[in-house]
This record gives sequence, C-alpha cells and structure tokens, in this order.
Amino acid sequence: MNMKQLLKDLISENRGGKYSSKKIWGHIIMILVSLAYIMDGFNFYKANETLFYYMLIAGTTLLGLRFLGKIFKRNGQQDTSK
Repeated sequence: MNMKQLLKDLISENRGGKYSSKKIWGHIIMILVSLAYIMDGFNFYKANETLFYYMLIAGTTLLGLRFLGKIFKRNGQQDTSK
C-alpha cells in the first residue's frame, strides 16, 4: 500500500468513496493535540489542560463515531456501510 492510498483511506468514507469532513477535522484536531502535547513535554509551551482535554475528546469523538456504531449495532441490523 502506497502513501497516497493510505491518506485516501484515512479521510474517505467506507461507502461511495466520498471524503468525510468528520474524519478530516478529526485528524486535524488530533494532529494539533499531539503537537501541543509534545511542545508541553519539552517545556517550550504550556498547554491549557482543560482545553487540551476538550480537544482530545472532540478529536476522538469525530474519528470514533462510526467505529462505535459498528461495535454496538444490534443483532438484527444489517451493515449498510459496505
């Protein structure tokens, strides 16, 4: 798998191949959270803990909603995302 295909899989929906704004914003937020965590670790920048936690929650929520839906689907429901 090449890098272009990997990036396309990260931001596209499972069905239809459309780009997902939730996934794009989720990845952007997670990159910003990671950079803030690294900069805070080097004592270069002091991150606001409350804002950091809210950004972490927002990023993981945007990336994980479809995943949680697949885990907790009911037995009688069909998977329509294929």
